[in-house]
Amino acid sequence: MTRAHQDRQDGQPSVTSTPDVVELMQQRIEELEQQIGIYEDLLEELPDLFEQKFQQRLEPLLERYRLLAEQLEPAATNNRSLPPSKQEPDRAGQGNLIRFPLLRFPRLMHLRQRPSA
Repeated sequence: MTRAHQDRQDGQPSVTSTPDVVELMQQRIEELEQQIGIYEDLLEELPDLFEQKFQQRLEPLLERYRLLAEQLEPAATNNRSLPPSKQEPDRAGQGNLIRFPLLRFPRLMHLRQRPSA
């Protein structure tokens, strides 16, 4: 059995001359260029597809946010009606001064008081 005969049995075209090879290669190139064109078109549509999908997922979240805001609005108006808190008068012009308690470290103080040898 010759190579050409085996190719015909496998379903593959038999290529016996150079013009046939060139023609097959040109057809394959055209097919691949068409496929590349299809992929390029899909890539151009991709940002729009992402935007649409994002909007679809965002809409329910925005609706939930709006409903929560509506629920919290009456609560916020109720909080506004609370009486003002008592403010302590300024002591000796201290204003907004905050005093923290002194930190006590007995262990450190004990080490500090030891005489050096």
